[in-house]
Amino acid sequence: MKDKENKKYKNGEQFMKKLTIAFLLLSSLSFAYTRKEQIQENLSKVGIKQEIIDETQKMDFEIRDLVTFENNENVIGEKLNRLLALLKKDERNYIVSEDIITIYESKIGKDYEKYLNLFTKYTPYDYEKLFAKMVYYRGIGEKDKSDSYYREIEKKYSNTPIMEVIKIYNTANEKDRLLQTKKVLDILKNEEIKRQFGIPDEEVHSMNLTYTLTEVRKNYNNGEIEKAVSEYINNIVNSNVSNEVREYNRRKEILLLLNVLMINEEITNKKLREQNKKKMEGTYISKEIKKETMKNTDYLDKYLNEI
Repeated sequence: MKDKENKKYKNGEQFMKKLTIAFLLLSSLSFAYTRKEQIQENLSKVGIKQEIIDETQKMDFEIRDLVTFENNENVIGEKLNRLLALLKKDERNYIVSEDIITIYESKIGKDYEKYLNLFTKYTPYDYEKLFAKMVYYRGIGEKDKSDSYYREIEKKYSNTPIMEVIKIYNTANEKDRLLQTKKVLDILKNEEIKRQFGIPDEEVHSMNLTYTLTEVRKNYNNGEIEKAVSEYINNIVNSNVSNEVREYNRRKEILLLLNVLMINEEITNKKLREQNKKKMEGTYISKEIKKETMKNTDYLDKYLNEI
């Protein structure tokens, strides 16, 4: 009798372990929407060849920091030419046309209407068609036309999550924009909303890094040193973000970490200062920095020059 009961208990225990593992696996799968996944999912739906999708994922990762951090014209030109060659393979590749548009907008400034038309033709997200045109006409100085597209977006997407995202780009006041960004970050904790509007984890994390950097600097400038560091620890160190997502945002991650490490040194409470330092040194990006500096002692120079 006892043997039967023990067997039942063991079987029940094994079942609970399996159930727990399955639950954890499902949880980790449902709470991730990466840029790589988005590219695979959307381009395969329209029948783009897998080899082009693979090349697109690789190229998209390569140029992830180009707009914010790259100023070398030769590097920019080389990346742009590779994107143009990739687009020629299949004009339906809206990811590549979007990347081309972004480079033109931020680095070149010439007319890119041809690529805008391809993007708006093939993007699966309707709001992006209006938003891209709004940004385009604002960029070439046609404010009235840009404003008309914004009004159209407001009319079509009033009281929707994506309208809150778009408001960030149309908010001039820095304080109001910061509040709006925080509101959007809270909205984008909902995985269903992220997928519905095509906003991957990398983009959300990038937004959070920018928001946190602004908050850190604001607190630091106000003399609130401890608050500046705790803002970073709460928002970034404690955030539930995969290493893949952090890697996509590596440069932003490193710059923010270096900023906060320097601020932390100004905390007079030695115990708190050391506790903060320990938390920051335990992060994925901190460990990656140590690996890179062991291979190349000058690794951090380019980042320190940007602070």
